[in-house]
Amino acid sequence: MKINEKPVQLTGSIEIILRDAKTGKIKSVDHVKNMVVTVAKESIAGGLIQESNKGFITYCAVGTNTTAPALGNTALVTELARKLVSARSRTNNQAVFETYFTTAEANGTLREAGLFGDLASATANSGTLFCRAAINRTKSTNDTLTLRWTVIIG
Repeated sequence: MKINEKPVQLTGSIEIILRDAKTGKIKSVDHVKNMVVTVAKESIAGGLIQESNKGFITYCAVGTNTTAPALGNTALVTELARKLVSARSRTNNQAVFETYFTTAEANGTLREAGLFGDLASATANSGTLFCRAAINRTKSTNDTLTLRWTVIIG
């Protein structure tokens, strides 16, 4: 008997929500596909066999570089700000990671975003890059920013 199974793919998207800090009104919402990079897939495989510090996402970062995401990426090109993931959840085969940036954080012209894990810290480009996306959003001290990543295993 032949089994016609498709290989498991890791895909996802990022929702970028910019709010006016004074009124709380949403100024813009963008939906962008993200790329799950090769080192992330290796980390997830390590987590499946209980390798220490593997397969766990902890930080979200934004940067200013316009270089397109590629499977071989291991960091953002020009990281501007990094913050611990604020909330995480799972529904079936979808993992969601949400990070909130205050008016004082991540201000500037944002062109790239990434999720980091394993031995990631508050230090720029530390840890393993899991996902990278090209974004196009300008944030000022009048705005708050929420990045909501959805990673789909299937």
